[in-house]
Amino acid sequence: MDWVVDTCVLLDILDEMQPFAEAAAEALDEKAEEGELTVAPITYVELSPAFNGDRAMQDLFLRNVGVNIDFGGNAAAVFTAHKAWYEHILRIRSGTGKKRPIADVMIGAYAMQKGGLITRNEADFKTIYPSLTIFNPVSPAS
Repeated sequence: MDWVVDTCVLLDILDEMQPFAEAAAEALDEKAEEGELTVAPITYVELSPAFNGDRAMQDLFLRNVGVNIDFGGNAAAVFTAHKAWYEHILRIRSGTGKKRPIADVMIGAYAMQKGGLITRNEADFKTIYPSLTIFNPVSPAS
């Protein structure tokens, strides 16, 4: 059986969070013997701030703990969201950004890859993706 590894388990290992780090590492070793370990796209994006937005460093960590990174045809959107989430977290930490759900970051990233987004929440997405083409069905003049 293959296993998806949640963000908290990876952060436990990365941050050496005791008593969780050792148990998390042992669990990954055990489950890797049963099948492939992988991360969901949202986990990959959530990890971005832990690596200061450095995908190469993050990918190395994931490989070192035995976790596969394969998003297939969605890779470009995942990588766009990875960068956007890191930059968004920096704005929040500096006091110049509002908290936004990570789901908006992922939706916007997919929309950037496709060409546009239909939403009533224009302002939420324009902050994160200023060049995103948005159509508001309630206010079509947008």
